[in-house]
Amino acid sequence: MAKVSKAKQRLFTVLFMFTVSAFFIGILSFVYLFTKSTVVRNESLFLKKSVLYTAQIEVSDSPVEIERVYKEKVEEIKDADGNIQYYSVVADNGATVAVFQSSGQGLWGVIKGHVGLKSDLETIAGIDFTVQTETPGLGARITEQWFKEQFRGKKGELKRVPEGTKSGNENEFDAITGATVTSKAVESMINKTVKNAPAVAGKGVKQ
Repeated sequence: MAKVSKAKQRLFTVLFMFTVSAFFIGILSFVYLFTKSTVVRNESLFLKKSVLYTAQIEVSDSPVEIERVYKEKVEEIKDADGNIQYYSVVADNGATVAVFQSSGQGLWGVIKGHVGLKSDLETIAGIDFTVQTETPGLGARITEQWFKEQFRGKKGELKRVPEGTKSGNENEFDAITGATVTSKAVESMINKTVKNAPAVAGKGVKQ
């Protein structure tokens, strides 16, 4: 009888855990499905605002304003398969900025973002980061305003110098102290974009 009782206890434990797991998985699935459209929309707005910022167009966090300005200012240049090659953006001063998607290997993962180039495809209009998992207080400082703003008007090929030591040289930028790998990744992202921009832009097919 003791053996039967123990077997029942084990079976009860397994069934109980299965029931509880199924219950919470069901709740999580419901929440995911319920919020999926909102998450997708927020991600789209985040990317659109990043494209605008890279082209030096400031907008508020209002979804309506982001959508309106993006529609007025941005044209998505796609290849024959419908993949976005770059964004052609009319900046506030009337000049056209080509905003490219770029990525690089950071310390803890892939860094993704946008690099905007002026019509000569050499002068940087701006940069922004959309995905990064770098160390808070160190590599994650690439998202700080001072770091991103220093690139506007510079000309590739860029090279990093110790933080606080950049001169008036148009191809120097301040690296982040204690974040060598992250700074190298940003340097690589920008230089790779500048190098490949003419070929990428040449493949664009206006839709």
